[in-house]
Amino acid sequence: MDINLNDKSKVKNLADWPISWEKLTSAGDEYIKANATIPIRNDEIETQVNNGNKLYTGTDGLGSHARIYIDNPDMREYLGFDNKEEGRVQFILDDEKCQQILDYKTFATFKKHLKEDVVTNQEKAKIINYARKVKLNDFEKIKELESHCEMKFSV
Repeated sequence: MDINLNDKSKVKNLADWPISWEKLTSAGDEYIKANATIPIRNDEIETQVNNGNKLYTGTDGLGSHARIYIDNPDMREYLGFDNKEEGRVQFILDDEKCQQILDYKTFATFKKHLKEDVVTNQEKAKIINYARKVKLNDFEKIKELESHCEMKFSV
């Protein structure tokens, strides 16, 4: 796979608030509004990842639980976030995964996946906001969400 480091890839802020960081390949800062997408040069993305920017690398260095999602499959493969041969893909908590967690039938399974899949503050805010949006009506799950996320369900 050939990645042109002079090209740009779209990156998405997965947080419900704006984020920014210092550029490493040129002067200035990058700024992304809440849940917005912007194009960033591939060489800047690679440099940020190689320098361990947790916004990109997440909790495991492979992009899991990251706050920034690189919307370019080839670039994610190039950086090691995805690996087609191993069948590994970057873990990102999106609405679909939030719904999967909320849909687990047994409370023990729900609690297990909540603990494993909802790790960062950004993910905690995402699942609470999603549960509000879909009007979750399960007292036990709501109480566990409030406890795990350290946020109130009611606004």
